[in-house]
Amino acid sequence: MTDTQDMDESPDNLIDTVRSPDAALTEAELDAALTDAAAPAEAPLDELESQLIDVLDEYVSAVHRNDGVRQHELLAAHPNLLDFVEPIETLDRMTPDIEFATTLLEAFPELPAGESPFPEDGTTAAEGSSPVRPFGRFELLEELGRGGMGVVFRARQTDLNRIVAIKMILVNRLASQDHIRRFYQEAQAAGRLNHPNIVGIHEVGEVHGQHFFSMDCVDGVDLKDVLAAGPARSALKTRSTTPSGSVTSNSESALENSAASGSSTSTTKFRAGERLTFEQTARLIRDVARATDYLHDHGIIHRDLKPSNILIDASGQPRVTDFGLARVVSPGGQQQNEHHTDSGTIVGTPNYMSPEQAAGRLDEVGPASDIYSLGVILYEALTGQLPNKGSNAMETLMRVIESDPEVPRYLNRDIPRELESICLRCLDKDPTQRYESADALAEDLDRFLKGDPVVAGPRGFYHRLRRWMRREPALASRWSAIVCGAAILEVSYLAGEVAYGVRDMFFQLLAFWAVTAFMFQKLQRSEQLATASRFLWLASDAVFLTKMLVLSASPAGPLLVVYPLLIAASGLFIQESLVLFMTSVSLISYALFLYMRPIEASPWHYPLIFSAILVVIGVVISHQVNRIRLLSRHFDT
Repeated sequence: MTDTQDMDESPDNLIDTVRSPDAALTEAELDAALTDAAAPAEAPLDELESQLIDVLDEYVSAVHRNDGVRQHELLAAHPNLLDFVEPIETLDRMTPDIEFATTLLEAFPELPAGESPFPEDGTTAAEGSSPVRPFGRFELLEELGRGGMGVVFRARQTDLNRIVAIKMILVNRLASQDHIRRFYQEAQAAGRLNHPNIVGIHEVGEVHGQHFFSMDCVDGVDLKDVLAAGPARSALKTRSTTPSGSVTSNSESALENSAASGSSTSTTKFRAGERLTFEQTARLIRDVARATDYLHDHGIIHRDLKPSNILIDASGQPRVTDFGLARVVSPGGQQQNEHHTDSGTIVGTPNYMSPEQAAGRLDEVGPASDIYSLGVILYEALTGQLPNKGSNAMETLMRVIESDPEVPRYLNRDIPRELESICLRCLDKDPTQRYESADALAEDLDRFLKGDPVVAGPRGFYHRLRRWMRREPALASRWSAIVCGAAILEVSYLAGEVAYGVRDMFFQLLAFWAVTAFMFQKLQRSEQLATASRFLWLASDAVFLTKMLVLSASPAGPLLVVYPLLIAASGLFIQESLVLFMTSVSLISYALFLYMRPIEASPWHYPLIFSAILVVIGVVISHQVNRIRLLSRHFDT
């Protein structure tokens, strides 16, 4: 609105007075407003018709309700209203209803998705219940879901009498320009798409300053609810029963066979609580991959593909939605919608990000990034677990960037090898090693469904070794150090510098160290034992190192550098207590070494200097780890 002093002297003062739908307007206030608005200064108050006041009041109320039909009726019956229409409508467009967001939250408290406080028919309400809330040409029926800034409602479009979904900014008056820009970007990106596996956008606009767009209302479940039932299963092993204990019908078995045949028109119905079969999983991801390829052909990178953004309609068809983070690329390859985004900004959902997204290399984000996200969804569907999930968002991002996930068949032995190969190819850290397009992924899934050989066959030994080293970095680094140490020892033995008995004793110690490391690595897979095994693993490293230093010939100086390396390595777990523990263990182990080899304690100030260095290294690394963990909280909020 304009300055209040100006409003006091303008005809729009009438609208300022009645702008709030909750404010009761007295007759005297209406008379005074109409006097200022329509009558000459010298005209007496009784020259204004009382009927015009009532009609004008009703017209303003119709504007608040966005009731166009009633507005036209009043204008037709009272042509003299035309003198007031333009300032009323202009002010209504310029002035957002700042109480709308508050009343919206009060009318719709946060409910589980699909639960509604209103009657199913959306027309009447029982005594004491909340009425259906009008929203322009729509009636909001129930909340379907909400995120940090957005909320989606099931609504009825009154003029066309159809059910749609309405998405709006949750707290419109607190939204930044960037949020509003992304909101309209989502509508614009999806509005020009027409694909059976993509949720269609109908219109975009504002009601009393509240930004919204309407889209298809998909009656069904989202893929996240379907995957919550557990990992995919073999249709042959468990097709006779469902989780509820009921026998699967012949028609449902036929639908599964239809999915296995590769039909794209299968009408399989997916229900929350029922595990998918491998064939159903492949069909779902195939259809989503084809929709993703359609996006890429139209210059759109989704960048936030995840199960909650994939809706499954009543016929069993997946529908991709939520283009809030989509990146639109022009035909020349230039991005069109990120001129306000820093090059290092991390955009997306950590668990489903590609490595290039997690590292903030936005210039490298392209179709291959969406293919990686599809691989994460496929992995989750097959195993029931996320491939790179950490204890917090920062740890998850680090795993996405650095580590390879566990082989799917290790978590679910029933997974077909062809489907595993397809999944692992999508999850390759190198974008050039993934499928060249989402359509190529869909074609390979189609080959699996038809029983044909897939393109994503087993990789060579070097590729498998590289994946293993990224998947088990702690074990790989220790085994590499042990192998190098054994090689140096063997060369020294062949050169006659080490006796056979000493060589044999060192080999036994190194072998025992390698086996111990393997055992602790296995314990890392247990959520209950993972933390304790890390402490014991690092302590065992210090014990083995100290034993080797005691057995080695003097001077042992060069080997002492391993103590600082152990402290530094403990920081890779991003756990401050672990770093401090390893610092203490290293100091105790070094003191024990000096006790057993007194000659290494001379001159006396050398051990003190080395001990101080260990303390400083431990404090610095623990401080850095603490800073990283503090930063990670920003990702968790």
